[in-house]
Amino acid sequence: MNEQGGGIDVDEVVRTVEDCPSVVRLVPGSSLEVATYLPGRRVPGVRVHDGVLEVHVAARYGQPLPEVADEVRRALAEVVGRHPVAVFIDDLDLEDDPEFEPAEEAGLPG
Repeated sequence: MNEQGGGIDVDEVVRTVEDCPSVVRLVPGSSLEVATYLPGRRVPGVRVHDGVLEVHVAARYGQPLPEVADEVRRALAEVVGRHPVAVFIDDLDLEDDPEFEPAEEAGLPG
């Protein structure tokens, strides 16, 4: 069991968040890097700060963002118990959108 901060199993948090259908991946944050540092490795997108579990994700495009956050919180409830969970949606994955066209294909600077 890999714990950090209040007995939270960070690896279980990662598995649980990555299993959420509205989440594409964990991300290291949008301005400052968010990560948990464990012996010999770092886990981006997850940290415990002041007793609050923070998770930073990229969500699937088209999903209402409050619903994405609620989905993640519900999924984590069994993993973290009563620890408060703050969900940050730092990015959207547009590749699932049928109208998405990469910038270089659209003739825009990428």
